[in-house]
Amino acid sequence: MSPTHANKKGVRYRYHVSQALLQNRKAEAGSIARVPAPEIESLVCDGVRKHFAVNGAIQTPTAIADRELIERHVARVSVTPQALEVFLNPASEASAQIDDPTLDDSCNPPITITLPWTAPSFKALKGILHEPAAKLTMKPESRDALLTAIAKARGWIDDIRLGRLASLAEIAEREAVGERHIRLLAPLAFLSPRIIAVIADGTAPADLTVTGLAKALPYSWAEQERKIGLHSQ
Repeated sequence: MSPTHANKKGVRYRYHVSQALLQNRKAEAGSIARVPAPEIESLVCDGVRKHFAVNGAIQTPTAIADRELIERHVARVSVTPQALEVFLNPASEASAQIDDPTLDDSCNPPITITLPWTAPSFKALKGILHEPAAKLTMKPESRDALLTAIAKARGWIDDIRLGRLASLAEIAEREAVGERHIRLLAPLAFLSPRIIAVIADGTAPADLTVTGLAKALPYSWAEQERKIGLHSQ
């Protein structure tokens, strides 16, 4: 599985998704093709910590970060409809201290932790990473930066249209910036009037930036509005 996420109404949901499903090979994805990342990660980390605590490991991994814990001690995790099977790394220092050192490798199979877990229905798969408490409003400084960039872009296009300057390269030289920067922002001159209106009155998405807005262009006005999250009227 690979980590991925989806955004819906300002909420980000994290998942682990089968590689087969991501590669459009749905028939090969198995019975569990997608799992909620926060739930699975929490279960595995807690299970590994409890395992070492119960078995009296000399170096119980309670103080290390979750990422280091997994990288150091977990070889893989198998997801089944009724349980998570956590295979510990044979080279794990803590794992080795639990095993009997007098036994050879053939008598000392890798340790597996079985964690009870029930695969949720598709509707319950969502693991919320971040959910705004309320609808955020655009900060005045962000609004001003966007309106300034739009005004500049319109001025640049007017300079070329009226023959005051011959190219974007000349504009870049005058502005003392790279031509790539000018090419990125110039399409803001053709921005949807509705987007300009919601920026001006501060009701545009709070996380909208000059670069993010510029990368949404050039498209039709309807497509511009859709890409930054404005609902059609």
